[in-house]
Amino acid sequence: MAEKWAEPEKDLSAYARAIRLGGIEGGCTRSTLIIMDGEGGPLTEVEGPQTNHWILGIEETAARINAMVQRGKENLGIPETVPLNALGLCLSGCEDESNLVLVETMREQYPNAAKDYFIGSDTIGGLRTASDNGGIVLIAGTGSNAIMINTDGTIAKCGGWGHMMGDEGSAYWLTHRACKYVFDDIDGLFPSPEPICYVWPAFRNFFKAPDRTDMLQHLYKDFDKSKFASFAVEIAKGCEKKDPLCLHLMKECGVLLAKHIVALANKADRAAKLAQGGLKVICVGSVWKSWEYIKNSFLDEIHDSDALDELSLYRLTVSGATGACYLAAEKINWAFPKPYQNNAEIFYHYKRENYAKPVEKIKSKPILVPCNTVKGD
Repeated sequence: MAEKWAEPEKDLSAYARAIRLGGIEGGCTRSTLIIMDGEGGPLTEVEGPQTNHWILGIEETAARINAMVQRGKENLGIPETVPLNALGLCLSGCEDESNLVLVETMREQYPNAAKDYFIGSDTIGGLRTASDNGGIVLIAGTGSNAIMINTDGTIAKCGGWGHMMGDEGSAYWLTHRACKYVFDDIDGLFPSPEPICYVWPAFRNFFKAPDRTDMLQHLYKDFDKSKFASFAVEIAKGCEKKDPLCLHLMKECGVLLAKHIVALANKADRAAKLAQGGLKVICVGSVWKSWEYIKNSFLDEIHDSDALDELSLYRLTVSGATGACYLAAEKINWAFPKPYQNNAEIFYHYKRENYAKPVEKIKSKPILVPCNTVKGD
């Protein structure tokens, strides 16, 4: 009797190393692509421009995605004609049926970019970078957005409606709020809650606008959300100088960011709230760099809401494009160990029973240019 032929055992390790998974985290200012192998090892990282299709349009967004993928392939010596096994797109603005249009555009116009796609919002990428069992991600960058995935897989959202309808607590919101305080105060419509002695000269210098009419081009004709929002850095600098209006703006910002958490915590399941360390919140975006100035108002709002008794705030230690790669792998049913514990670190733990509201400090007198030299056009 002839011996039965046996198929040689496949080298799964070699196969995994040959897989190429891409992930893009895309915001309103910049985007990041990471390409991994099938074992989860990062191979290359590419920085690119913003990829919000509501601002750019579908075709321009697709072109930018493809350009980033091609640069990544060049870095790895992959021929242009060889597509990635899968590409995860976690992009600002990708939260509705238009997602399908973007994917179809990629398939039709750039068939060599990837064989398969996952597509979702940038919030999903940030959350899946640090967790596979639920939690909240709160983005406070150029814009703001929050999403929660419960332990049973149900999803709740808060914000993310763009600068015309929201973006509360974002860098754009901080800049717009500061600008409105200045304009209203000079008009005499509403007095600013604090003197505009630092903020108004900072605006004029940053935007090269001698008076308010020169600001109009930045607000309308040449409006660029990313550029406009970048003034928030000057507000952070004002906080370092103890400027009262900048500190007030950050206090308002902290309240609004906390309200996003409260809104979602009210929809959180019991398991998510009772997890070790409490409700897990992944904090993404440049506004969180000013935690020192938003901390007290943020925590007071959480404490006063009674929505939850414990939470842990985390910051990512890797790009949110990592989570986009994980989602790309899941799209093609490919699994590998994911080091969630290494992808984020805790920077604040709140527990109701241990929290004591800080006593309001007496304001230190800032060194400022006298208001009568700057108040007005």
